Amino acid sequence: MDKVRLLIIEDDPIISTDLERAMIKLGYEVIDTLESGEEALDLIERDSPDLILMDIQLEGDLDGIDTAHLISKKKPIPIIYLTSNTDPGTFNRAKLTQPHSFLSKPFRFTDLKHSIDLAFLDPEPNQEADENDEQASIPYLLNNSIFVKSKEHLVKVKLDEILYVEADSCYCKIVTPQKEFVIVSTLKKFIGSVSEGALLRIHRSYVINLNKIDMIGDTYVVIGEKSIPVGRSHRETLFSMIKRF
Repeated sequence: MDKVRLLIIEDDPIISTDLERAMIKLGYEVIDTLESGEEALDLIERDSPDLILMDIQLEGDLDGIDTAHLISKKKPIPIIYLTSNTDPGTFNRAKLTQPHSFLSKPFRFTDLKHSIDLAFLDPEPNQEADENDEQASIPYLLNNSIFVKSKEHLVKVKLDEILYVEADSCYCKIVTPQKEFVIVSTLKKFIGSVSEGALLRIHRSYVINLNKIDMIGDTYVVIGEKSIPVGRSHRETLFSMIKRF
C-alpha cells in the first residue's frame, strides 16, 4: 500500500514541526505544512492529500472549520481536527463538517495514528437491514430496471439512468437526474442484487455509474455537482473498469 499523504495545517511552528517529524517517523508522507486556511485552499487546487490534520485556530481570516467547509466543496478529503478549543460551540460547528476525528490538545501521537488508520478502513456498514424490509423496498428486478417503492406506487428506475447510490447505515439513496429514492438496503445488498456492468462500488458509502462520471481526481470522481470519494482499496478496480469502457 502507498504511503498515506498528509497535509498539516497548524499555525504554531513548534507544534507543526513536531507533528511533521512524528508523522514521518510513523511512516506517513507529509506533503506540506501550512499556517492558514487560505494557503490550504491554494494547495488543494494543485495537489490532493489523502488526509488533512487541521488546527481550528489558524492565521488569516479563515479558521479551520471555515476552511474545512470550503475544502469539502472542492474535494472530499477526510479531515482530523487537532485543537485546544473543546467548548460545545466549537465542537458543534466542527461536527457540521463531518470530520473523521476531533482530538483535543495535548494528544498522544498513538491516538492520532489510530485516528488516521481508521479513516482509511473500508468496512461494510455494521447495521444489517431486515431482509423482509429489503425485499419490500426493492421488490422486483426486471431486465435492466428496478422497481422502487415511492409512496403507494412502484416506480420503474432504469439502472443506466442511475447517477450514484449513497449508503446511510441500512438505507440507500438512489440518485437519478430526475428524482431521488430512498430504499431499505445495505449497499452490499443493493450492488449484489443488480447486474448492470456500469454500476461500480468505489467507496464504503458509494456506488457510481461509470458512464455518468464527469471528472476524475486522485481521490474522487465528480458526477454532476456531486464530488464522490474513492476508497483506497477501490482505486485499482475503478481505473481498470474505466479502461474497459
